Amino acid sequence: MSTNTDRHPVIIDTDADIDDLWAIQYLINVPTVDIVAITTVGSGFSTPIYSTSNILSFLGLLNCTDRIPVASGESLSSLSSGYQVSSTILTGIDTYLTSPNCLNQSVDIFLQPSPFEAIELIIFILKYSQKPVDILALGPLTNIAAAIIRDRSIVPKIGTLYLSGGQFKSLSAYSSLTPNPSLGVYPYMSKTTGSSENIFLDVLAAQRVDDSGIKNLVAMPSDVQNQLPANLTQIDVMLKKLNITLTPFVYELITSLAKCGNQSESDIFWWDNSAAQLMVQIQNNVSNGFCTQMEQVKSLYILSADADQLFGQGINDSGQNGAHIKGLSNYKICTETNSDVFLSEFLSKIHSNQLYSCQKSYENRFDIKLQHCLRNHGLG
Repeated sequence: MSTNTDRHPVIIDTDADIDDLWAIQYLINVPTVDIVAITTVGSGFSTPIYSTSNILSFLGLLNCTDRIPVASGESLSSLSSGYQVSSTILTGIDTYLTSPNCLNQSVDIFLQPSPFEAIELIIFILKYSQKPVDILALGPLTNIAAAIIRDRSIVPKIGTLYLSGGQFKSLSAYSSLTPNPSLGVYPYMSKTTGSSENIFLDVLAAQRVDDSGIKNLVAMPSDVQNQLPANLTQIDVMLKKLNITLTPFVYELITSLAKCGNQSESDIFWWDNSAAQLMVQIQNNVSNGFCTQMEQVKSLYILSADADQLFGQGINDSGQNGAHIKGLSNYKICTETNSDVFLSEFLSKIHSNQLYSCQKSYENRFDIKLQHCLRNHGLG
């Protein structure tokens, strides 16, 4: 698979939540990014039958039909914590594009996913790419962990893994590490306070990816994402300041999550698209990006069923606090942000409608060429 030397090849692994759609639309319009595949995981914030379908429909609505391979992936986590996303939330996400009570869009039902499933496609792209490929993980790490387990030779071909979510706290932040039976026992039907959904929904996958030997791990922690509220007033003020007008579809796409999900506007943040923007900032070594402060940490995700409130939590320590802990992974994390800089960059890109990653033809997609090759050799 040849890749443009002036652009960064990226695999987006997503659970197809609405903020994932924001991230995808942003990245399609970034000239330095080449989205080589979008793989979906059904163990997060979408129902499996909708995850791939909604990504395909969304690309079609953006006039990016058939240009980016979309592969359907795992539907069950490597190890369930017992926690499940509410069906009420999932219904709002699954029908966001088409519901008459939400965006009310007509979509092309004939759009087809890649002939390869997600884990296959991740492996093939990494094995046959001429240079390392970055991975942006916007959901549970189930697909990525499974791909690494199936073929560990792909690990050196992963340039940087960018993770949306996670939590990174010191051991000293916890008043007690002694299990407290009154707090509940495994399985956990509710998420532990402060932990990240993308981790908590498949902690074992996160541990396997952390410990796989990927050279560069970067995270946009969930608590830092909460520095970036998706405030409608701020959006309108910034649009006026930038003197740009979004299309009705795009404007509704980024402003309707509270309404369509029966949530308060104060509950909505720029979650996964902040991870996408952090990736672009680091890839291009931008000195004045929205992430104003970064930190190097060592992290470990707690897997013990007796950990009570610590289950699924990321801890970061070095020195005396973590001296007895083995298997800590090195992460670069964003710790401080500027919401105005973030919003200006995000709105400018989604308004531009350049669709850089949609410029290849269907016949020239890597997965289609590979499938033709396999079939010509009787292997398809």
